Amino acid sequence: MMKKHIPNLITCLNVFCGTLAIVMTLYGQIIIASALILTGMLFDFFDGMTARALGVKSDMGKELDSLADVVSFGVAPALLAYHLLLETL
Repeated sequence: MMKKHIPNLITCLNVFCGTLAIVMTLYGQIIIASALILTGMLFDFFDGMTARALGVKSDMGKELDSLADVVSFGVAPALLAYHLLLETL
């Protein structure tokens, strides 16, 4: 029963990394923010692999994964690029 929640927990770690990357970017910690985005990428890889290995899938898991992708690979890198452009110009 508990094994169906393991991939969702890993996905939540992905969302956490993306959110923390956004915060670190706002504080000007570019290296840490970049590392957090890469860490989120690892969690994104492992959540899918874990779900397949355990043979679990759910609609909530799909939606949570989509949210994690938007935060970690949409908003966080865009904000990071914006911050870098502001520093450059």
